[in-house]
Amino acid sequence: MASLGKMITPDTLYFERRLPGPLERVWAFLTESEKRGKWLATGEMELFEGGKVNLLFHHSDLSPEAGAPPEKFRAMEAGHSFTGKVLKIDPPHLLSFTWEGGSEVTFELEPDGDEVVLLLTHRKLPADAATRGNNTTGWHTHLDILTARFTGQTPPNFWRQWALVEERYRKQQHPAAETGMLIRKPVAETFEAFTDADIITKFWFTRSTGRLEKGKTVNWIWDMYNLTSRVFVKDLVPDKKIEIEWGTDDARTRVEWTFQPVETGLTFVSIVMDGFTGDEDKVQQMVTDSASGFCWVLAGAKAWLEFGIQLNLVGDRFYGGRK
Repeated sequence: MASLGKMITPDTLYFERRLPGPLERVWAFLTESEKRGKWLATGEMELFEGGKVNLLFHHSDLSPEAGAPPEKFRAMEAGHSFTGKVLKIDPPHLLSFTWEGGSEVTFELEPDGDEVVLLLTHRKLPADAATRGNNTTGWHTHLDILTARFTGQTPPNFWRQWALVEERYRKQQHPAAETGMLIRKPVAETFEAFTDADIITKFWFTRSTGRLEKGKTVNWIWDMYNLTSRVFVKDLVPDKKIEIEWGTDDARTRVEWTFQPVETGLTFVSIVMDGFTGDEDKVQQMVTDSASGFCWVLAGAKAWLEFGIQLNLVGDRFYGGRK
């Protein structure tokens, strides 16, 4: 799977890809209209400083696979074009030109044995997050198609690949803790265990101020840790879904349980927690810790519901303040 692009400064996006050589072939896919049109856009380039750059995009023509653009790009279905200017050129190593909106794109090619390292830098991006996100996802998708061309694969449909890539960046920017477990009990019984305070306290916290109901706020208390969490039930669909917000006033996160019946009398419980805030290292640690914590919860639920055994996993995990 191709590495994600990086914002190396507040307004500069950077990608790196390795392609099969030779160098001259990669250069041709940057500068020749017919070859460039197989992964990015057609249009003639005047290959000298100050030369004109014409780019005409037909995204649906980049792959034999069919696929319509999302609604926000419906206006581009018939094509999209703009004109830029060559800023710097050093064949077959460097090509820099202006992009629409006043930004600048630079391609650098570095031979490395039988491969070519392609460096793409997009500078002077606008400040709004939506435009930057579209540029990031767009370049990544175009580069996926270029890589497919060079490695003998069928290029994916641009718009379907766009959706997959956009989701990857969404998860990177808004990471979630995710886990799941098969509970060998019917979905109604499993769902009830996570809503009824008398049952859920058998495998998670020690006390609750009430049953979960949509629009209701309850408190969950872990007496062994002297911890209380205020829980607001955003949504509750019987036997299907529970969605809550919880935490402290300045650090609220969202948790969603989904309950999927599988075979007869079995339920797969999936848990997703998101909305983490902080620097990258802090958020990643919270994601890891939360996923681990919910694994203990599900293991405790499985033991209680399937065997009537109260394992006390959550209470014992950090017994006496141990890590």
